Order: sequence, then structure tokens, then C-alpha cells
Amino acid sequence: MVCAGKGTRLKKDKPVLKIKGKPLFYHAYKAFKGVRAVRQIVMVMRLEHIKAAGKMIHDKRLWFVQGGKRRGDSVLNGLMALDESITHVLIHDGARPLITKKVIDAVISGLKKHPAVICALRARDTLKKVEKDKVSETIRRDNIISVQTPQGFKKELILRAYREFAGQDHYDDAQMVEKIGAKVAVVEGDTRNIKVTYPQDIELAKKLL
Repeated sequence: MVCAGKGTRLKKDKPVLKIKGKPLFYHAYKAFKGVRAVRQIVMVMRLEHIKAAGKMIHDKRLWFVQGGKRRGDSVLNGLMALDESITHVLIHDGARPLITKKVIDAVISGLKKHPAVICALRARDTLKKVEKDKVSETIRRDNIISVQTPQGFKKELILRAYREFAGQDHYDDAQMVEKIGAKVAVVEGDTRNIKVTYPQDIELAKKLL
């Protein structure tokens, strides 16, 4: 679980932003805590937040790891902290506090057949490409999806991808394995599984919780 972001667009420090008295990552953690298949949970956080988080959560499966300069660095730090016996990994944004056990289970089930699985929703709105504040193209949405987390992978596959493309920018973890030719399967996400990115998202998350 990646919780090392600074929340620049949110204008608040994400790891300490609270909803109903608990940080965003705590709400996400509760969903994963209830999944029997989860054998280890790695929280990737900035050093100044690890101590407080450790006092809040007491779980033998839980490990804390220091985050890196960029999200990719933080993910790799988390992957390197996994026990050698772990064969598959789910990567989740700590800023998605409304993730459900149902979606987590769907990603895990998908990993029984596929090397990489993402959860997503089909695009509902009309999509347009814009250049210099002018519409340049209307995009067919038939095969367009909006991607969420968690994203699941064979551990050796995602580790290989992160090592091979270390330092390169990417949109999500799945893009890393796409670059090495792996096929990524898709399972249904949840409309409530929002990512708290902007100030207005905080009020929405409060209502949904």
C-alpha cells in the first residue's frame, strides 16, 4: 500500500488527512485486513509518519517501509520488503479509502489465471482529446476503461518490470508490465473506490464512508 504522497493537488498531507477520525490509509487497510489470502501487508510511508501509523495498527502481517522520491521508487521499496515466500502482490493507493473486500477478492481470483490483473470501470462519459483548450478529437469509448487499484501481479513479473524501467515515468503499475509484453486482465471495479486527489473528494469520501 503506497502512502508516501504529499498531496500537492489536495493541498493537504495525505498520510495524515483524516476521515471519521482515521487516516485514509487506515480505512483501506481495514478492507485488506479482512481478506484471508493476504499474508503480508507492506505500508510504504514517509519516515515521519511511520511511528504514528505503527501505534495505530497492530497486525503481525504488517510491515512499514520508507517511501522514495517518486511513486515508482516507493513501490519498488515495498516490493523489496516482501517475504521470499510471497508469489503474488497487490499494489494499492493509500488514498483510496473506500476499497472493498469484493474488489480485492476479484483481483486475487483473476491472478489464478493471469499474470497481471487490474480493476476498472467502463467509461460512462463522452471523451474528447483537447489541444490548446480546443477539442481536437472525440474518442470512441467502447473499449475505454477508467483504472483503479489494487492492481495485482505475479511478484517476479512486477519486480522485473520495475528493475528494467527504473527511473522512468509511468501512469500506473500495470503499464510497467505492459512494456515487457505481459497481458493484463481486467475485473470490475467499484464506483465508490475513488482516489482522494482534490479537496472536493474529501467531502465525497466522508459521505460514502
